[in-house]
Amino acid sequence: MNVRLEYEMNWRAAIWFESRLQVNDYHATISMYTNTSNQEDHVTCMERINHFVYHELTNTVFIKQDDQEQIQALSAAGIKITPLPEEPIDQIIGIALYCKLNAVLEGKMIVTGVTMQSDLGDNVRYLHGDQESLGPCDSPGWWYDAGPTHSNFKPTVGGKRRVVKLNRTPSWRDLELDWSDSEPVPTNSNTVVFKFPTDEN
Repeated sequence: MNVRLEYEMNWRAAIWFESRLQVNDYHATISMYTNTSNQEDHVTCMERINHFVYHELTNTVFIKQDDQEQIQALSAAGIKITPLPEEPIDQIIGIALYCKLNAVLEGKMIVTGVTMQSDLGDNVRYLHGDQESLGPCDSPGWWYDAGPTHSNFKPTVGGKRRVVKLNRTPSWRDLELDWSDSEPVPTNSNTVVFKFPTDEN
């Protein structure tokens, strides 16, 4: 039997908007229903949602993805960024969250709606449902990636030769949040282990 759920979430993040960094408190209501009878996967669904919002989106800076110079500056300062296809208003963040949660739940639960509001947005509620247009989030982006990632930006370092800095985002398996029917990690691998001599040898 499918179960309908609503889940309230609150977190703090920032936005880069009109050339200013502003801290904001977000409040979202997630409407969804279960799409599997496996109780273990229900728990994993909720843990994935919690991880993505409370570990990936909390303390990030939402920023328009076209603002590459500012994204590079924030990234170089070690600040977590979440690029968006448009200016980081509550409506766009809500639609991106709707898409992303459906991606990370991989059909085990279905998100049917997201209600988004924030303190900077005067707590006006933006409602997005499964019958509505995805607008700018209809284009490819991290919001369709089933992993925990919240950015497709590749930071660069160096002077004349600009080198791409690879920051690997852990997978759900790394976080022990894969599904109950997932294939186990193989014990035999192609990893080579080097033993270095010590003073005792």
